[in-house]
This record gives sequence, structure tokens and C-alpha cells, in this order.
Amino acid sequence: MKRLLTLFTLFVSCFGQLSMAEIVVVANKDNQIEMLTKKQVIDIYMGRTSTFPNGEVVLPIDQETDSAVRKLFYLYLVDKTVSEINAYWARLLFSGRATPPRPAENSSSVINIIKKNKSAIGYVNLEDLSDDVRVLSHVD
Repeated sequence: MKRLLTLFTLFVSCFGQLSMAEIVVVANKDNQIEMLTKKQVIDIYMGRTSTFPNGEVVLPIDQETDSAVRKLFYLYLVDKTVSEINAYWARLLFSGRATPPRPAENSSSVINIIKKNKSAIGYVNLEDLSDDVRVLSHVD
């Protein structure tokens, strides 16, 4: 019950900031990957894989910890709060099994990093999408 209340509170707080947000996973225009499945996005962002499906190295980019986009991304993707994601990464870092996604300040920072790095992917609100990147997946 407590978890449900926490998720509801998180959803309500995010809903006010990003009404009916649609979050998309984006990559460099020159990246050869055409699309990613939800499972592939989960595997990349949860540190289960460090490569794209074609074997090329992937550099996942995260939004700032307190951003509404990040809260919704992980809620939609794996049904976890940012606190739960932080705890998950703390365990993985302690064990040395994986490295968390690189943080960026906001959606435009994510897009700028991706424009400069062919192996980078990130997520942004659909409203923040630019022609400088290509959509690989929708997160909902």
C-alpha cells in the first residue's frame, strides 16, 4: 500500500510538471540502430548491457536526478522511483558490475551530448525533440 501511495504521489507531482508527457529515447542521426525495444532500453539503462544490439558500445545519458522527465522515464520504463533507481545503482557500483548512465543537466544538454557522440543515447520529452537526433523508441 505504501508503494502504491508513493507511486501515486510521484505521478501526481510529475503530472503537474509534464502533463501527458511522452518520453522518447533518442540517438545520434549517424547511429546505425533504427529502433530499440522496451527490453533493450531497460537493459541499457539498468546496466545489463553496454552495447547496442549490433554490438557497438552504447553511452546512455540520464537526465538530472530531480528532473520530472527522469522521474517519469523510470516510472514508465521499470515502474521504479528515482530513489529506487539510485539504490539499485549504488548496489551495482559497490559490486563493480556496471557504471550508471552519464548525467546531463536537461533535455537540451542530452541532445547536445548525443549530437557530438555517435554511440550516445538519451531520453527527452517529445516536446523537447529536435531535428538533431533520431527517435529509437517511445517510453510509455
